[in-house]
Amino acid sequence: MRIKLKQYGDILTSRPAGREAALAMKAHLRPAAGETIELDFNGVISIGPSWLDEVLSALRGDYGKERVICLPTKNLSVIESLKVIDSGR
Repeated sequence: MRIKLKQYGDILTSRPAGREAALAMKAHLRPAAGETIELDFNGVISIGPSWLDEVLSALRGDYGKERVICLPTKNLSVIESLKVIDSGR
């Protein structure tokens, strides 16, 4: 199952907005058992670590870290945000 993050905006920065996005995602997700959840960053201009942390924490909390996949991207804000998030865990 692929989630296109562009639908939540092209600049994703605040923790409260990330929390809202995570709740919206969880309300609509119905993955099959074992199905991965892929986060697609195409079309996102900028993302902040706090927004992404809210989304990843919520999804990984419900579905497990191994099932929530961040698709490869060349977007530097995504790459750096993931580094910040991963360094804190």
